[in-house]
Amino acid sequence: MSRKFDIVGAGLGSPALLTAEAAQALAHADIVLADRRLTAVCPHAEVCAFSEMAARAVSSGVPATALLVSGDVGFFSAAGRLREQLLPYGEVRLLCGLSSMQYFCAKCGVPYDDLCVRSLHGRTGSILGAVSYHKRVFVLTGGKQNAQTVCRALAEAGLGGLTVHLGENLGMEGERVLTDTASALAQQSCGSLAVLLIEHPAAANACEPVRDAMLTRGQVPMTKEEVRWVAVSKLAVQPRDTVWDIGAGTGAVTLELARKASDGMVYAVERNAQALALLEENRVRLGGYNVWIVSGQAPAALEDLPAPDCVFVGGSGGSMRDILAAAREKNPSVRVAVTAIALETLHAARQALGALGFAEIETVQLGAARGRQVGDYTMMTANNPVFLLTGRGRP
Repeated sequence: MSRKFDIVGAGLGSPALLTAEAAQALAHADIVLADRRLTAVCPHAEVCAFSEMAARAVSSGVPATALLVSGDVGFFSAAGRLREQLLPYGEVRLLCGLSSMQYFCAKCGVPYDDLCVRSLHGRTGSILGAVSYHKRVFVLTGGKQNAQTVCRALAEAGLGGLTVHLGENLGMEGERVLTDTASALAQQSCGSLAVLLIEHPAAANACEPVRDAMLTRGQVPMTKEEVRWVAVSKLAVQPRDTVWDIGAGTGAVTLELARKASDGMVYAVERNAQALALLEENRVRLGGYNVWIVSGQAPAALEDLPAPDCVFVGGSGGSMRDILAAAREKNPSVRVAVTAIALETLHAARQALGALGFAEIETVQLGAARGRQVGDYTMMTANNPVFLLTGRGRP
């Protein structure tokens, strides 16, 4: 017997918002399976927990089975997992439904062809990077990361003035659509079925490198742009990485790292009060709100930080080995980069990397010269040479 399984996107859970194709599939199915919330879409559906849905569909033995899933089958949906489970037993079709993003953007009168789309529903992570580098971000919320919690995180990061649209129970009884600042919505209680559309017209450009002229420097030493570009590149920072910047200073490297880790977080550790003030000023000036400033001395200040994917050490305060050991203990596969001007620092870093079992240790000396106008001529002035050491932990 040839069997057919239709995985049907139920949209927002209202019969009125079901597509004609989906309605036809439900009408012609021998059996319809749905969790309790979606039975409103198809009253004759058999209630079935999602975890048991594939097994129940296979064991039913009927020629045509429809399985209802919420939203659209291609938008943060469990439909793909169901499809893989059912493919060995017959033909599987995916029937799209109306997503919460489509519905809500229409409600707000906003196009969605250029949105940054993220889901925090039942997930860990932060939305601060996405909001820092995109003008409009759509977020699915739920579980511990509900809409109120997300808005509170925006406010705590300094983005409380952003305009946020909130949609709760979309397409159902009790639908609520609000528009206010992130700070105001952080005070609003909200259920688990909610989405947010966050507007940030002044979002930074994550693809633009941070240049020295963009930063407020003061009297705090700063890693020059040529050095930090190479260092950050060698760290191979990925968009969702968790990064430590030890001895963050003015935040020059910090903010370069933050743009690379555009969906992650950078923890900037600094002990100098003047540097901390500059770091906060530059964080706001360059829009790097996925930077979390940690005031303190490493390695003690690292104890409560999450495990890093990569670490940049621009200043160790004489604790190079202890800092690298702390990073390796948190993540045995951590990637590290260390800059050194003094030969003694270079020696200490090489010894520490070797003693701690780092692999792929590489040492590079960087020297850059910049042109300056002298009358009709351009004269080159050399910056101090800098040593860059990189390595990777071995599990």
